[in-house]
Amino acid sequence: MSGCPVVHTSDGNGATSAATQPATAEARSGCPLAGKRGGPSTETVNPANAMPAPNQQPAPGQRLPLSKERVESTIPQATAQGNWVYPSPQMFYNAMKRKGFEPQEEEMRTVVAIHNTVNERTWREILTWEKEYPECLNGLKLVRFGGRPDEPTAKARFYGAMGYKPPFDRHDWVVERCGKEVRYLIDYYNAKPSAGKPVAMYLDVRPAGDDAQSVWERLRMPFLRMWRAGRSVD
Repeated sequence: MSGCPVVHTSDGNGATSAATQPATAEARSGCPLAGKRGGPSTETVNPANAMPAPNQQPAPGQRLPLSKERVESTIPQATAQGNWVYPSPQMFYNAMKRKGFEPQEEEMRTVVAIHNTVNERTWREILTWEKEYPECLNGLKLVRFGGRPDEPTAKARFYGAMGYKPPFDRHDWVVERCGKEVRYLIDYYNAKPSAGKPVAMYLDVRPAGDDAQSVWERLRMPFLRMWRAGRSVD
């Protein structure tokens, strides 16, 4: 998944890597957490992931060699066989440079590992919603995604008006559920650090509410969670 310029924090358990397998399929590259920085680009981008073609070449001025190894995610893709593939440290470095950041070669392996973990966590959050459709779960796939950091969601704007800190990023993921496209909104917030966890992140993942079914899902989910929590206590 090539090119996410946001240096993401670890998941709630402090993990900084995802349990994935090596892969090299260029056609499946992309970054569900791809954001934007700097001016508009003239490069041709893939509409599925809003990213240009993968670049494994060292960047001008790069001080140290970076790994070109990539790992496969657990996220199925809809446009080809197999799962989406995460960027190598070299690809990630190039993407950050292209978007106006100043990445440090020594940090890229850790940055990529954190990025991959956040992707996996985002997918697990989506699966929590999609479990309400068990007949579609095995065939669920990620169709496309994109970062929209300059377009806060209505929920984020509401919380901001209430005095809460805004999310540092926003993304839209579109999944295919039994042949139907369903859009999810993801707001990424910096969470409060705790002992042993100097960095933390909160993910607010929910259906976009593009139709009556998605609106109903969002309305009923809090009650379903309370009911399930009550059952677990019993």
